[in-house]
Formats: sequence, C-alpha cells, structure tokens
Amino acid sequence: MAESGSETRQRDERHTVRFTPLENALICAKANATGVPVATFLRNTALAFPMPRAARRPTSNHEDVALLLGRIGQLAAAFRSAASLADAQALDTALHDLSELRLLCLTALGRKP
Repeated sequence: MAESGSETRQRDERHTVRFTPLENALICAKANATGVPVATFLRNTALAFPMPRAARRPTSNHEDVALLLGRIGQLAAAFRSAASLADAQALDTALHDLSELRLLCLTALGRKP
C-alpha cells in the first residue's frame, strides 16, 4: 500500500523566515506573477533554479462568479426567511430572478445546474 503524500515527501528540511508586511506583499506579488506558490518562488530564486511552468489557476472572473454564486444562495435564503414580511408576488419575482442568475453563473463556470 502506498504511503500518504506527507510520508513520501522528498523535501523534509524546513526553514523559517520572517518578512515585513511590505516584503511579504512584494514576494507574494512576484510569486503570483510567476504563477507559482510562494515556497516554490523562494526556493527557486534562492537556488538560482529556473521557475517551473506556472500552475493553472482559475481566472479572477471564475473566482468572482463562484463568489457571486455563493451570495445568490445567501440572498435566496434571506428572502425565504423573510417571506412573511414581503408581498408574495414580489418574493416570487425575486426568487425567480435569483434562480436565473444562478443558472447564468453555473453556465459561466461550465457546470450543469
């Protein structure tokens, strides 16, 4: 049986370093621009190794749509909990609109509803 990933790592030596907030922001920005995790950026920069190919990351648009999808769910729950305080027709319209927005978000993410 194969060992878990944490038991088969080749890199088991660890070093701790502290950065100022400005230094941290600069390092994170450079690592992000390179498309690699901060640890990979620091290791390869310190050892003068070439950077590996950038990891695939979701575009900011996908992140924004996923966040919007979560907010739509929260709004729908809030509307349903306040159903007794609102006009039934207005509530149905709002929930229908949220349902359409949800469908558009799922389609933009390439998912089926």
